[in-house]
Amino acid sequence: MNNYELMVIFTPVLSEEEFKTVQKKYADFIIENGGSITHSNPWGLKSLAYPVQKKTTGIY
Repeated sequence: MNNYELMVIFTPVLSEEEFKTVQKKYADFIIENGGSITHSNPWGLKSLAYPVQKKTTGIY
């Protein structure tokens, strides 16, 4: 089986509870489609290299 890496950057305006909900939604999507998650390492709020949709930070 091939291993793939996925990084998702969420909008910085999410509360901690909203972040966990959206993170679980992505994890459930992967599992429902036959994938598995072997490691998860949230980085927290980080600066973006350039603005995306007028935001300069994101939750990694």
